[in-house]
Amino acid sequence: MGVIPAQKAVAFFAKKGQEITVVNSDGNQVICLWAFDPHDAHHYLSMGQTRSTLMKIVLSQGDTLQNTQGKPVLTLTDDPAKGVHDMICSPCVFGDASDSGRENTFEMHQALKESFPDFEIPKGWAPDPLNLFMNVVIDHRGKLNILKSNGDRGEHVTFTAEQDLIVVLGSGHQKAKGTEVSNCEYRLSSSEVFFSPRIPPPSQLRRPSRVKIALSIDFDALSHWLGSSAHPDNKMSDYAYGIFSGKIGAFRVLDLLRKNNLEDKVTWFIPGHTMETFPDATRAIIESGAEIGLHGYTHEDIYSVSEEQERDILLKCIELTTTLTGKRPVGYRSPVYTLRESTLQLLRENGFLYDSSLSQHDSQVSFAPTDPPLKPIDLSQPAASWMQPTIFSPREYSHDQPMLVEIPTGFYNEDMMPMTFFPTFPNSKGWVSTRLVEQMWKDKFLWLLENSKGPDGSPDFVFPILLHPDCSGMAHIIGMIDRFVQWLQSFGSAVEFCTHKEIATSWVEERKIEADLK
Repeated sequence: MGVIPAQKAVAFFAKKGQEITVVNSDGNQVICLWAFDPHDAHHYLSMGQTRSTLMKIVLSQGDTLQNTQGKPVLTLTDDPAKGVHDMICSPCVFGDASDSGRENTFEMHQALKESFPDFEIPKGWAPDPLNLFMNVVIDHRGKLNILKSNGDRGEHVTFTAEQDLIVVLGSGHQKAKGTEVSNCEYRLSSSEVFFSPRIPPPSQLRRPSRVKIALSIDFDALSHWLGSSAHPDNKMSDYAYGIFSGKIGAFRVLDLLRKNNLEDKVTWFIPGHTMETFPDATRAIIESGAEIGLHGYTHEDIYSVSEEQERDILLKCIELTTTLTGKRPVGYRSPVYTLRESTLQLLRENGFLYDSSLSQHDSQVSFAPTDPPLKPIDLSQPAASWMQPTIFSPREYSHDQPMLVEIPTGFYNEDMMPMTFFPTFPNSKGWVSTRLVEQMWKDKFLWLLENSKGPDGSPDFVFPILLHPDCSGMAHIIGMIDRFVQWLQSFGSAVEFCTHKEIATSWVEERKIEADLK
């Protein structure tokens, strides 16, 4: 289910035959609908042509709306609102704000620019939309009167696309009389019923939920060029990206977090080398109120150091972080997710609450594994000696031993792998479009929102997103991060940004309660 943020617009592509359902989530909100031929901006949904063709100004279920060429564009296939939609007024012109139409036109242009940058319409122009859920009546003197919508919370309408379309939906800048502007929702589907058993009504998404946004930042800076990415061919230009991260990128990310009131709701995983090499950035992060977790010293690949070296690194970074923050760290992320069984044992021995290096689940918290190392199969031996299943130890809460929590992460949740170029990496990308990554993250979130449910049927999952200042701090990327964060925030009380410590602590408390009840 997509969200139309209050006073914003969204644009998307609908194929012929697909159904478009628009939901007045909180009731009383007017939603502007525009539709364009993807191949010709002059062929758009026309209220004038539709009125002339239908010879009426009130829609009925089964009516087909026309474009400027008199061709069918959308058919109204489901309408519990029974035609309480406006076909006369320009974009959301009601109330007493004279700028409302201009504001909605601007948001329509912004939505088209973001989603379809090559699709051009005249600057400052917008066709008259279909104003969904807008209650307009004509009195005996021919005067238009705009009344409060009589729709219910969660009321929806469904259209079927009669041709391929670019559709724009805008949640109006103006409030219907006596109501507040609010988010609305939409769904694009080819066959599924909108309110199927596995898709909650919008009102359900308005309840306080258990969707936790685990936004973290790996502040590798120069360390990963000296550690896990060390290579004889590394040059000054490569190291420059690490220096950019420490002197520019980190501050840009901090500014983005402050702008969205998230500076103390995120976790920064910082290598010891970064803390000591870039003290100004480290100090600014600490002063922001964010949680600080460990991330090695020089972003070393754990499998490239001995267990003794690994212990020395961990103890050094614990001491360094405690001195700088005044708090002993409780969280850890292994550089490049190179975790081994001895690492987890070290974390338990040193009182860590959680690790965030594994992806044995992509959206649920669990206890970290306690299994011994997996042994490779020796195909030189008789088959009977290696045809055996792998046995996993149970992961349940125990009062008798320290419990280490595992918060999911992984390459598909981060910015760096697709959008940063490493000259010495054989599979390095770096040129993947920010919009492709943004859409992948949105697709994942929306799927989880519909399919990952708790005992009460409401969404219940952790959504990890991992940023790097040397990537997300870049000017061509940070705008997408800002846009995506605001998109997540548009879900309102349905989501909550939390530090990793907060997520782990609350999850352990729940497991403890469950264990006590057994």
